[in-house]
Amino acid sequence: MEIIPTPTSPHKGGKSEQELVENEKQEYKLIGRYLRTRGLMLFAYNSGRNELQEVNIKTSNSITLVPDDTKQILVPKDTGVEEAVINSSDIHFEALNHKTAARRLAKFKSGKIKELCNLGEVNPHGIKFY
Repeated sequence: MEIIPTPTSPHKGGKSEQELVENEKQEYKLIGRYLRTRGLMLFAYNSGRNELQEVNIKTSNSITLVPDDTKQILVPKDTGVEEAVINSSDIHFEALNHKTAARRLAKFKSGKIKELCNLGEVNPHGIKFY
């Protein structure tokens, strides 16, 4: 009985036997659009870890130029769109600073307020005037 087996034939890895490992691709998708209040910061609360953190918001530098009905004048659209990469399991809300965010979170935990999220939903049909 051999303790250390001896190889019967030297094995050299060829190109067909090499495995190429590709980096995992991260997929981003649009979860939702919300109206933000000017001057407030966006916070995320993770109830599983009981953690409150500020969400970094990036403003895009691109402008989309769309021709108007006469096809002669280009109208700027989507200037300075704000985007944030978020975790969908967190609860997101706005507050002035970290201190007021912690106060709002304490009120939510004690039951004084029912909903932690105070973001406004975007109306896809726009504003209607009757």
